[in-house]
Amino acid sequence: MTRPKVYVTQEVVTANYSDVERFGDPVFLSTSEVSNVPDSLHNRKLVSFIRSRFADYDPDVDFIAPSGSPVLAGLVFAMAREKGSTFNILKWNNRDRQYTVIRISVEGTTNVY
Repeated sequence: MTRPKVYVTQEVVTANYSDVERFGDPVFLSTSEVSNVPDSLHNRKLVSFIRSRFADYDPDVDFIAPSGSPVLAGLVFAMAREKGSTFNILKWNNRDRQYTVIRISVEGTTNVY
């Protein structure tokens, strides 16, 4: 059996991602930022690149580690939703300087608080 993968939404050069290795093999989905230009060729290429790197994502065993741009994190979660409704998310804890696991399901969540 292979180790789970940890899909890091955006690699930030100043961040230390060594703690993700406790959960699986890191897969960095992007180093780029999205463009503000409407119908950007850069954005199309970026989405295509992320989709190809994310193709083997298995929501039952793999993790998503949001990092960097919240726009890219949102894009990755939208892609993850195409594959399932429950996600293993690694949330960075600044106090403890490590990731903690959050398993969350968005199935049937239509009620508003």
